[in-house]
Amino acid sequence: MDVTVVIPARNAAATIDATLRSLMSDRNLIGEILLVDDGSDDQTASAAIASAQRYGLPLEVVTVRLGSAGAARNVGIARARGKSIFFLDADDELIGGGLSLLHDALLRNPEAGLSIGASIRRTNGRPDKLKTPHGYTSDRAQNTRRYLLNELWPIAMGSALVATSATAAIRFPEAIGLDEDTCYWVTLLARFEVAVVSAPVLLYHHDETRMAQRFILAPRRTFLAIALELDRLTDFGVEWEAVQWRKSWIAQRISRQLIKHKRYADAAGMMRAVRAHQASGRSWKALQYSARIHVGAMTEKHRPDAKATTSNHGKERRTLVLSYDPAFPPTSGADLRNYRNAVVAAEIGPVCLVSIRPQTDPSKPADPRIQTASLTIEGEARTASIGWWRISAEKRIPRAALTRLEAIVREFAPDSVVVEGIALFKLLRPLRPLAGQLILDMHNVESDLAGQLHRADDTRSTPTIAAALGVRRLERKALAIVDRAWVCSRQDYERLAALSPHKVPIDIVPNGIPRFEDIPVDLPAAAATSDGFPVILFVGHLGYKPNIDAAERLAGTILPRIRQRLPTARLVLAGRYPKPAVKALTGLQGVDLVENPDDMRPLLSRAHLSIIPLSAGGGTRIKVLEAMAWGIPVVATPLAVEGLDLVENEEVLLSDSDERLADMAIELCLDRTRMASQRARAHEAVWSRFGPEAIRKAVRGGFGLDDAGA
Repeated sequence: MDVTVVIPARNAAATIDATLRSLMSDRNLIGEILLVDDGSDDQTASAAIASAQRYGLPLEVVTVRLGSAGAARNVGIARARGKSIFFLDADDELIGGGLSLLHDALLRNPEAGLSIGASIRRTNGRPDKLKTPHGYTSDRAQNTRRYLLNELWPIAMGSALVATSATAAIRFPEAIGLDEDTCYWVTLLARFEVAVVSAPVLLYHHDETRMAQRFILAPRRTFLAIALELDRLTDFGVEWEAVQWRKSWIAQRISRQLIKHKRYADAAGMMRAVRAHQASGRSWKALQYSARIHVGAMTEKHRPDAKATTSNHGKERRTLVLSYDPAFPPTSGADLRNYRNAVVAAEIGPVCLVSIRPQTDPSKPADPRIQTASLTIEGEARTASIGWWRISAEKRIPRAALTRLEAIVREFAPDSVVVEGIALFKLLRPLRPLAGQLILDMHNVESDLAGQLHRADDTRSTPTIAAALGVRRLERKALAIVDRAWVCSRQDYERLAALSPHKVPIDIVPNGIPRFEDIPVDLPAAAATSDGFPVILFVGHLGYKPNIDAAERLAGTILPRIRQRLPTARLVLAGRYPKPAVKALTGLQGVDLVENPDDMRPLLSRAHLSIIPLSAGGGTRIKVLEAMAWGIPVVATPLAVEGLDLVENEEVLLSDSDERLADMAIELCLDRTRMASQRARAHEAVWSRFGPEAIRKAVRGGFGLDDAGA
């Protein structure tokens, strides 16, 4: 068996066909293709199997759940039976005959442990760039030094063929997602000579935006993890000075991205690592970055709206986020908000996500600074609840859960505790003496929401009025206990401020674009029409009464009216815990239900339209932000987009009437120019106002920190 192809893949159903098809010209060399499917939930494996059968390729799917490309490649190395291994990413393509060129070069050079070919880098909006390997010699120490110093083009994954014997004791680092390939290639270069192919063998797709996002999400932790792996290269005889330069260069790259995002305090910390290397620290670029940080920090400090920093300036701050449902893995609006806030909080210190309900999914956050815990256990005996009486807006909380919570808080010792809404009111008083800063995160102003629901039901009965008044009293009591409160919008700020007896500080912490790291920052291409047109997507917690009502209106009134003009129109309902009333809607023509979706990307990428006919609800709608971030036009009731300040008829189409919502959707679908214009305007508006940097600033402000704080 000549060559084993190893393809690590996670949610690559959209690209894997092109990747596998590119291998056909070198089929005679390939003994096996190992697709290491790392926790995909978009049918990557089935798509790959279908493609392999179509092209006559010897594919084997290896299913794992490891969470890193390096770990997946290591699985492939361990299972490979070929004399050589070819690593190919699941979104890149081998150029026809490229593998044969690499294979021939390796055969001609028996002392070589790997052969390297040229590659073509493709980046959106830029001309293709040819990278030809040159400068390699028989001096292995010189090769490793020059590679680390960027004096040689980096080896793209898919542009090299490795002798299996050469990598027998060499593996990819598994704890990092950046520069793990550098560590692997340098270790190989330190031990073996190189055969070079000047012709291009690979077309690879480079996403600069996603790379930048990896740097800014947890910069200090990212740098330290990479630095640790680089230090280990010295065990293979790699020159210490070259390793130190590489660490300085990585720190400078991270600093550059932080400066672009105006995170000057974090950038200053990275520049300390740059200056640790004497030559790099005195370079013109390092001096330039330091000056930009100084000027930027001074400008931010003197902004009129700048807030005072806390007494914990410069120190780690520990945060505990308490929710009813587990916040990880995030799927619905509430846990998407909770988890996004936790990610921001993890930049300033460790975070513990605690839920009342059991954690049934065994997966853990990729960020090691975020840990999870549950206060109840699946299947345990029911215990008495806290308090002898509670109103309908409160959740039942077992006494055993309170005991566990108190133990967790004492052990974790958080500086701030963020509690999810008044549904967990019974825990506020027990937490008060244990929390340095107690924050109530009001996803909705529940008293206003209760009033909306009663108006929607057209009921004026004494019990329903009493229930709404009870929620309002509960909110007033909660505001008297906590140090701060968070709301999602300006409208909710005004509603809650009117209830605050002690004028507790209220911060607007809006919902951000969910799973923004998985969404193309550039406007995605419009969805194909092969599955029907239009495909209308409605996303939400399908056990939540306002969403159930919206789904029923969509399926029963709006979709049939649209199908009269557009007969291939389909409605896709997607969300957690659908009630029987929602499941029953699938009996209607053109209605599909996706229960508890693990990955929204396939659904969003196939949607042409999102119609959101909410008649009740609070906060701001994450489903609106996610759709618009994907470039999906939104047609909605005014309430559905309340607090987002979107421009009507340009960024969103609005009406309270089901019939008018349907007619607007039809008119938009029949006018492709207008549809393209609304897609572009909506996409731009959401990324600028609700993108990761805007949310980061809001969350830090909600903790009482300015943007140059701890």
